[in-house]
Amino acid sequence: MSYIGNTPSGVDLNNSYIGNSPFTTSHIDNFNGDGSTTAFTLTKTPASTDDEFFLVFVDNVYQREGGSYAFTVSGSTITFTSAPSSGTNNIQVYQLGSEGIISTISDGTVTTDKLGTSAVETAKINDDAVTTAKIADDAVTISQVDSSSVTLGFRNKIMGGNFSTNPWQRGTSFTNPANDAYSADRWKVARSSDAAVDVKRTEDAPTVAQAGVYTKHCLHLDVTTADTSIGAGQYFQIRQPIEGYNLLDLGFGQSGTRYVTLSFWHKHTKTGTYSIALANSDFSRNYIAEYTQSTTNTWEKAEVTFAVDTSGTWNDTNGIGLWVRWILSVGSTYNGGTVGSWSTDMDISTSNQVNALDSTDNNFKIALTQLEAGQTATAFENRSVGQELDLCQRYFERTGVLSNTSYDNSGSLTFVAYHPGETSGAQFRVWKRATPTIGLYSNANVANQLSGNTNTATAGYIGETGFAYIARSGNTTPAGYTGHYEANAEL
Repeated sequence: MSYIGNTPSGVDLNNSYIGNSPFTTSHIDNFNGDGSTTAFTLTKTPASTDDEFFLVFVDNVYQREGGSYAFTVSGSTITFTSAPSSGTNNIQVYQLGSEGIISTISDGTVTTDKLGTSAVETAKINDDAVTTAKIADDAVTISQVDSSSVTLGFRNKIMGGNFSTNPWQRGTSFTNPANDAYSADRWKVARSSDAAVDVKRTEDAPTVAQAGVYTKHCLHLDVTTADTSIGAGQYFQIRQPIEGYNLLDLGFGQSGTRYVTLSFWHKHTKTGTYSIALANSDFSRNYIAEYTQSTTNTWEKAEVTFAVDTSGTWNDTNGIGLWVRWILSVGSTYNGGTVGSWSTDMDISTSNQVNALDSTDNNFKIALTQLEAGQTATAFENRSVGQELDLCQRYFERTGVLSNTSYDNSGSLTFVAYHPGETSGAQFRVWKRATPTIGLYSNANVANQLSGNTNTATAGYIGETGFAYIARSGNTTPAGYTGHYEANAEL
């Protein structure tokens, strides 16, 4: 039979319950209390001395932790903190079997056939409880990985977002670059402003403790001439165009509910509200979000989630699929936007946008920029420098030495003569997005020339993989020359 309240002495806990017993006992000891003895010797050494392996009753009262007769077990001795009262067999000690209670799981012992259907739920797993050693060999297969929650490779749609591994092929410092000029690979300035702003790579970044990844550099915009009064139609922004092919999985312009999340670290001198703006290729669809620099000149992280647009015209081939824009300043013509929805307005910020160009003390820095599918900002995808170079050279490639601002003998190519007035061409290192424009330079950094010849040099039969020859105007004698090329297929 079953009991309500205290269990009488001598009851078999394995057989006194309706249904299956909640206990599996491996041994029972009965002792006589005398009012003074606190330590008793168990007739069987327990497999574990943890409290959860024992049920102890004194005078038919279950001894809970912290009660009058709290106990400890060491070896084969059970010791009470207070001496149990006198009585015959008034102390009962039940040692529970190992079935049903698992203190420690041996590495590699939990296999699929030992788990019931839907037995393991997220809420039942402690943080950091599952380690590699506890997963049996071959337990996780590709079919068990949810493809919607795990993206293997190229999760980050931003190229060159780590400014330490960004190739910086054009150099690492740019004095007040003009509108639409590139600086770091894949990053360009868009401006209509009276301010002067230098763009450069600076050794300053969030710590590995902050960001979870080690990086040394940031993209740094340094105000050298202030603009304290922004005209209505003026603006200044740093932005990246993303190729349509690289956005196919995000589904812009398609029906359904999807999201993208932009995350980045920022360190701005000017505190306050800044705007981030997404747009399609012709800026007919725009989405504005805000982030805040709370403390001046301090690295802080921003995470912004955008709903993927289900309407409008979106390039899904090799043109501009998406603009991602960081706003430094904007006049009244473009700063009346609304946060949190797609619009046909041309606004690029809200009216809350600060003027980050109002002082020559101002610096605008960003690092570890990432755009990915979903509503959660995951850890930064840290691609290798070689991968980043390959990605960036689809759009721009040059010979010579990376980050050099001019051309010399280092890394120059030899163009072999094969026809009067013409030399051989070159094959590109990376297949280009589209047919590029070719710039030719001598080893003395003279444009449209090759070294050893002052005649104008022009590339011919240009394709996405290279150019076939170089024509030299006025030359009729076959000769070979050295020099450099730039192949520009930027968006």
